[in-house]
This record gives sequence, structure tokens and C-alpha cells, in this order.
Amino acid sequence: MRKETENLQKNPLIGRLCMVLILLAGAAVCVSAVLGIHRIAGEQKKKQIAARRGDVEILVLGDSIWDLERGDTGIAALLEKELDNVTVYNCAVKGSRAAKDEYGLCAMAEHIAGKSRIDFPGDVQAAEVLEKIDLSNVDYIFISYGLNDYFGAVKRKNPDDCYDITTYEGALCSSIELLRESCPGAEFVILSPTYCQGYSYGQVIHESTSHDYGGGTGADYAASARRIAEAYEYPYIDLYGELGISIHNGAEYLEDATHLTEKGRKAYAGILAAHLVRQWQESGSTNA
Repeated sequence: MRKETENLQKNPLIGRLCMVLILLAGAAVCVSAVLGIHRIAGEQKKKQIAARRGDVEILVLGDSIWDLERGDTGIAALLEKELDNVTVYNCAVKGSRAAKDEYGLCAMAEHIAGKSRIDFPGDVQAAEVLEKIDLSNVDYIFISYGLNDYFGAVKRKNPDDCYDITTYEGALCSSIELLRESCPGAEFVILSPTYCQGYSYGQVIHESTSHDYGGGTGADYAASARRIAEAYEYPYIDLYGELGISIHNGAEYLEDATHLTEKGRKAYAGILAAHLVRQWQESGSTNA
């Protein structure tokens, strides 16, 4: 030890470098501790706001972004973990779209309203979930469509008929009107479709931000969802933008160029939770 100390004394530059490294390490520990404290405080505040809000029931109508993974790492389960006052009824159906479709939003709205019946295939879990719901207790209806409308080149709107269910915007409007009758106490939240990519032979060949299958880009469908939310003065959550997925980090968030990885689903659920908590805090709403 004496020898090493003597070497440091003989070479002050090494000594100074060691001191700088020690200070940097100490600073890193302090920053980590502060961030940890802030994170814990944030979690406690979130729990307090959720507790004041009381129990919340959310009905989700959407596509495979919600339906493909229904286990502990699915968006519904992750949202319930984020907010322990929330119960999510996941009635999403993979492959469905907002526009007129066998299991899409319009068909689901008519099924819920009792105006028609859907003959669900055995592997569609939405049928079983729907049977458990007391619509009078639903606090929120999350509408999460757009990817399959985008892939299918569904026309985004009909200038002559805002309720045209063969269009994306018309289907949203028509379904909202029908669902408002069935769930008069529910608040609607419009979720944008998410970013996706086109793959060929393992390579990204295009992005939804710029690629048009015939009805507009993926970003255009997100803008349409925003427009309908604003028209009805409903909350809109821009998952397309807030997730921050791009060609540079797509591999982290997308498992097949379209569906979200576990990291992506956690980020998605976190964004939803943050929006809900912010809304509850700003409105001061409680169930007391």
C-alpha cells in the first residue's frame, strides 16, 4: 500500500484522475438515490390519487394490440398493476377494425346495444368478457382501433356522411353514438393507433409515418382519431407519438413490426395510467 501511495505522490496526475473518478462515482450514487426517492414519491402520490378516485371499471374495444397478449404482460394486466383501483374488461378482438367488419367496432357497438348479435369464434375471449360486464358500472370506454383500417386502406372519412360506417371516422362517430345510449355513465377515451413498420426478408422497408396503403399513412389515421376525439370533446391519448417508436428503436418496442414487445406494452400501459392519474388530479374527482 505504501508503494502505491508513493506512486500517487510521484505522479499527481494519476492522483487527480483517481479523485475525479471517486467524485464521479459518488455523484452517480447521489443521482441514483435522488431519482429513486422521486420515483418512490411519485408512486406514493399516484396511489393516493387512485385511492381518492375509488374503483374504476374500463371497457376496452380494440384490436390485437390489446388482444394478442392477455397474460400478466398484456396491456390490460399491466394497467391494472399500474393502478390498483382499476379493473379492465378487455373486449378487444385481433384483426378487427373500426370500419364495418364482422368483429369490429361497429359490430361490437351493435352487439352491446342489443341491436344485433355477433357469433364469436371459440378463440375470441371478448365474448366471455362481455358476459361479465355490468354496463351501468362502466366508468370509461377506451376505443383503440386504426391499424387494421390502415392496413386495409379503409377510407378515412366521407365528406357527405360523417356516420358512414365504411369509413374510419364515420365508424368511430356511429359507434360512439350507439355506445353512449348503452353506457350513458361512461366517459369515452379515444386511443390512437400505434406506429408500425413494413418488413421484407428481415429488413424494414417502410414506416407507417410515411407509407400509404391507399387510405393514408398510419399517422393520418392517428390524426383522424384525434379529430373525432376533439369533435366530441373526449380525451385523446396519442400513443402513436407518445410511445416514441421509430425506425431507430423499433426492434426494442415491436416484436413483428406491428405488435408491441413487453417493453412496448409496459410503456403503453404507463402512458394510459399517467393520463388517467393526471385527469383525476386535475378534476379532483372521487367516488366518495
